[in-house]
Amino acid sequence: MADDRPMILALQGGDREVIQSLLVRAAGRLREQGVRVLGVVEHLPPGCAHEDVLLLDLVSGETNRLHQDLGPGSAGCSLDPAGLAAASAGVERAIAERVAAGGDLSDTVVILSKFGRQEAEGRGLTSAFHAAVAAEMAVLTSVSPTVRLEWDGFVGDLAAVAPADLSAVEAWWGLAVAELAD
Repeated sequence: MADDRPMILALQGGDREVIQSLLVRAAGRLREQGVRVLGVVEHLPPGCAHEDVLLLDLVSGETNRLHQDLGPGSAGCSLDPAGLAAASAGVERAIAERVAAGGDLSDTVVILSKFGRQEAEGRGLTSAFHAAVAAEMAVLTSVSPTVRLEWDGFVGDLAAVAPADLSAVEAWWGLAVAELAD
């Protein structure tokens, strides 16, 4: 890929719900354009509490819990590492299947809900990020401002950061398609 066209686009500048909703809308728009969309986004079923957030697999439709119930009065982190690992494994499988199918991969984008603290520590969706980059697939994600330095170290010059806006995604995808086709 040319140095001026990033393989990865990370969105910033909105709260979690806004960015995750944008990723879902972007997946829909990309599919409308004939793009194969792989990955996971956060999904909060209607009427549910923040602790009920799921990771929705964009290929299989399967969900994995993002948080675990630690019981009343607990003060620890409720992130469910098993749910996150299962979601990441599902994305890695979808990437491997897409690669095994052969053909041009420039019509494929991997959407990963975010690069956050877990990924900054080498856990979470880190292996899905690695699998997508190794397969030379475009990646759309978001990055938490609290781990921006770790993000920059993780992606180097493979990524750009853009405002959480659908037009930014569409502009990037136009560049990604041309670049991945080279």
